[in-house]
Amino acid sequence: NLATPSIKKGSLYMDATLRTGTGATASVSSLGFQPDLVWIKSRSAATDHGLYDAVRGVQKQLESNTTTGETTETTGLTAFNSNGYTVGALAQLNTSAATYVDWAWKEGVTPGFDIVTYVGNGTNRTISHNLGAVPHFIIVKNRTTSPRAWTVYHRNANASPASGALYLNLTDAFSADSTNWNNTLPTSNVFSVGTADRVNQNTDNLVAYLWSEIEGFSKFGSYTGNASADGPFVWCGFRPRWIMIKDATAANLGWRIYDTVRETFNVMGGGLEAADAAAENYATSV
Repeated sequence: NLATPSIKKGSLYMDATLRTGTGATASVSSLGFQPDLVWIKSRSAATDHGLYDAVRGVQKQLESNTTTGETTETTGLTAFNSNGYTVGALAQLNTSAATYVDWAWKEGVTPGFDIVTYVGNGTNRTISHNLGAVPHFIIVKNRTTSPRAWTVYHRNANASPASGALYLNLTDAFSADSTNWNNTLPTSNVFSVGTADRVNQNTDNLVAYLWSEIEGFSKFGSYTGNASADGPFVWCGFRPRWIMIKDATAANLGWRIYDTVRETFNVMGGGLEAADAAAENYATSV
């Protein structure tokens, strides 16, 4: 028997939207919630990803495939609305006739997602969060200084996941480095950062995106590849709307992303990669 999910309609907390660029101000008004994080990628052109969140504020852009710090884009994402968001004429997000996919998340305990900003101090420390549960996935970005990698904690990246990290802007495998998470697992109240400039540079501004697992809504796990066309089955307990996959043991895959709004049936192709500006690639599938 399956447990009754705490979230009966996942699209009230996370959703994906397809859009054709207009080259002018445009709004998405089809969401069932006001988003707190919007991640935008062109499907048709090799352009950088654009990430905006309500904690840092509108017009404040980060790019998952680069090490660039936060930039202010006055014609980027300009508003978070009750049922969506508004984008300006920034070519990266809204070139006329180009095609885009937008992924959106709502922050809160119920969906297991939190956004935390903090100022680095260069010493081992803990940072409070509001998940009310142990984070299973954490992404940290230095907003002030470039170049600084996107540092990732995943509970299944390694037998000792806090002993090192993965990097969202790279294809690299998990690498040992205790200066990222101070070799300390996160708790239901705090996560730890070490002395690395990418997660705790003195006086710099940083942002952390944290997710915990919500049964029937989100899943953070691992599987072992078999190099077969009939690959392994991964049990989530629900039909996922969005999937991101990274090879943790080898420099392979730049965080390949699939969703059910671009591909509505199996086998799914059209992967995009968080670490790559490239347009959709149908060479691999899930």
